[in-house]
Formats: sequence, structure tokens, C-alpha cells
Amino acid sequence: MIDLNKVNKIYFIGIGGIGISAVAGIMHVRSFIVEGSDAAETDIVSDLRAHQIPVHVPHNADHLSNLIDLVVYSVAVPETNVELIRAKELGLPTLTYPQLLGLLIEKKFGIGISGTDGKTTTTALLAKMLIDAEFNPTVVLGSKANFLEDNWRVGESEYFVFEADEYRRAFDNYTPKLAVITNIGLDHLDYYTDQVDYTGAFKSYLKKLPKDGFAIINNDNDNAIEAALKCSANVVTFGLEKPADFAVTEIEVKDGRQEFSVMEFGTAQATISLPLPGKYNVANSLAAIAAARTLGVSWDSIIKSLDGFQGVWRRFETLGQCGRAKVIADYAHTPDAVAKVIKATKDFYPDKKILTVFQPHQYARTKKLFDGFVEAFDEAASVILPDIFYVEGRENPADFDVSSEKLGLEVALRGVAVEAPGDLVQSETRIRELANEFDVILILGAGNVYEIAKNLVK
Repeated sequence: MIDLNKVNKIYFIGIGGIGISAVAGIMHVRSFIVEGSDAAETDIVSDLRAHQIPVHVPHNADHLSNLIDLVVYSVAVPETNVELIRAKELGLPTLTYPQLLGLLIEKKFGIGISGTDGKTTTTALLAKMLIDAEFNPTVVLGSKANFLEDNWRVGESEYFVFEADEYRRAFDNYTPKLAVITNIGLDHLDYYTDQVDYTGAFKSYLKKLPKDGFAIINNDNDNAIEAALKCSANVVTFGLEKPADFAVTEIEVKDGRQEFSVMEFGTAQATISLPLPGKYNVANSLAAIAAARTLGVSWDSIIKSLDGFQGVWRRFETLGQCGRAKVIADYAHTPDAVAKVIKATKDFYPDKKILTVFQPHQYARTKKLFDGFVEAFDEAASVILPDIFYVEGRENPADFDVSSEKLGLEVALRGVAVEAPGDLVQSETRIRELANEFDVILILGAGNVYEIAKNLVK
């Protein structure tokens, strides 16, 4: 048990993580003394320093002392981390980032967005709607967005919008009043044993909602429906295919936008113009709309807010040009997300030549979802697969028999032109050689493949 009223100085280990950095920023604004460390220099680290938050690189046990009241660490930080070891030697109170976030949400109207894919975009969409409607929420976003100064915001109201991540059941630490489930597929098989285990985590999360709370559920997703069966809160559904409380009609793609009409409980209410690609983003916006309407946001405000939405960092982000090719980066790293982004890119750029670059993220994920990844490229014409991104602290040597080369061989058997050039340097070289043959270079993955995207447009 931690009483934050008795805490003055907080030290964050792994402060450069996208979620933990947001909480560090919030605590700094709330007048706590904040300091931290990370393994490498990153844009996030630079952003924190711009707020006068000291960040050490790399980790060093000498940074810890008895002057620190609380140590908060990312779930990605291993038990062997030298600073975490020193904190425990000194007897300093420690919390994981999800545990601290849970404490911050306790006395707020928590609005948690969960799901296998779409969490960040949906969180950003909903956050922007609430800000534009002057709900003045606090926000923790797992990315950057232009309507936020950083990936966080300190609001003055009771509303607290945040991403409720399922990895290692992080969302067990949260007690939201409203929970959005974008979809439930299958992921994080380095932690969850199978689909039943994975879906069961969402089921347990939703059971914690109060009876006067709300669960916003994707009615097109059987796993999401199952997860909500024993939820005692008020269930509100959204969907593109099946009948739902919030549904859409007449999706039309034109001029880099999707236009669609929204039905609210069977009545046509609004026509939305969304500057994002793919049916999956229509679903994400519909989830955010359902939540916003549940909270009382007007349709006029929602329409205006979505019309001006400019996306988020690494979610179908246009970075610039490489030769004649437009360079677009996306965080997609599960088979379903990869397939959907490829399809969305084709819809937005019909009759254009598209080169898809995908860096598989984590050996365990690549191996256990291998067949899904093979099928994910069926809509692609040309593919480059850099080496698999090694996730520190989350890999098992038993999974090292999978590779981008093996994935590429199976993808090629399905009629796709595919290459696996090697590491990022080799892959970037090959992309540059091919760039002028394509109109769009689509770079996918949750790892450091984003560095290629940035380099290509320099």
C-alpha cells in the first residue's frame, strides 16, 4: 500500500517507455519531484528532459539513494536490472507502472480502452472528442498526437482516459467506470497460454466494472462478446457487420478520407468524415463515438472533432517522400493488424505500386502466430522482411528456430514477391534500390524498423 500524499520524490526505471513516460509527466505536473533512467537515448527521453525532468542513460545503481520515496518501473524492466536491485537493497517502496496508474485512476472516472488492436487510435479519438467538448480529461496515450503537447495531458475534471493494456494482465490494476474493448484476437503468447487464457483475462477485467458503469463492446468480435457475458455493467455495442447499438452505413473512400453514416440505437444521427484508412479505423472511431455519446458528448462536437483528427504517431503516419514514393509507417505487429493495414493502404491508394516492409516483432510472437503472418500478406504485391526484432527480457531460445527468411519462403509460396535482406542496414539499402519502382513504401512493425522510415525521408 502506497500513500501518494506521503511521497515527494519518485524515480522511474525505464522512463522512456511510451506509457510510463506519460505517468512520469503527469506526476511532474502534479509537483512531485520526478527523475528516471532508460537504456538508450530516444525521442521520448528528449521530450521528458524538455520538461526539466532529469533522465539518466544508461541505468546505473548509483542513481538510487534513500532520498527517493518511491521507485516505479516498467514491466519491461527485468528483475536483473541494476537499479531495481539497488532499490530493493535500500528497502525503497516499489511499484510497477500499471500499479501506479491504477492508483491515479482510483478516485477518478476512469475510461479504459483495451483490445488486441486499435487501443491507441481509439484512445486518441476519444481523448480528442472529450477535450474538444470541454470535458477537460486527464489522458495517458500510448503514442504521440498533435492535439496533445506530449503523449499525456493533465486535466482538471474527474475524467481520466487511458490505455488499459492486457500484457501480463496489467489491466487487473485498473478500476475504470467505462471500459472500451476494441476487439479480442490473440497476442502476447510469451505470457498467455492460449486463446482461452487470453480471452479470460479480458473477462476478468470486465467483471470488475461497477453495476452503474459501462462496457463498450465490439459486436462483430465473438471473443469480445464472450468476455462481456458476465459483466454486470451496462453493455453498449458497436459494429460494422452485425446489428449493434452504434452501427454504420454507406462507407465510402474518397480523397484520402472515409465517409460513413452512424446509426445510434437504430436512428441515423450523423455523417462522419474520417481522415484515416481502413474499415478497422471506422470501427475504432465507432467505439470512440459510442463511448463519447455514453458520456454525453453532442453529435455536432463529435462530427467536428473527427473531421479534424490528424492521426497519431506510427499509426498510418505519413513521414514524407523517398524518391517518387510516399513513406508511411504503422505500428501493426499482429497478423490481423498487418493484413488490415495492407488492405487499407490499397483502398487509399488504388492503382498505385506499394512496397510493404514488415519487421516481425518478437521471436515468440512470430513463431506462435506464424501461419497467421504467412496469410497476412495475401493482399500485398511486394514485401521486404527485415530480421525479427529481439524483445529484451521476453524471448525464449526455444523460439529462435523461426526467422524472417522462413517466413518469407512461406509467403512466396502464396504468390507474393518477397525478400528477406537481413538486418536494418541491409534492408534499408535494398529499399532504397527499389524505391523509385514504387509509389508507396509501407513500413510496418512495433520495433526499431521506424528508424528506416525516418532515414528514408531525410
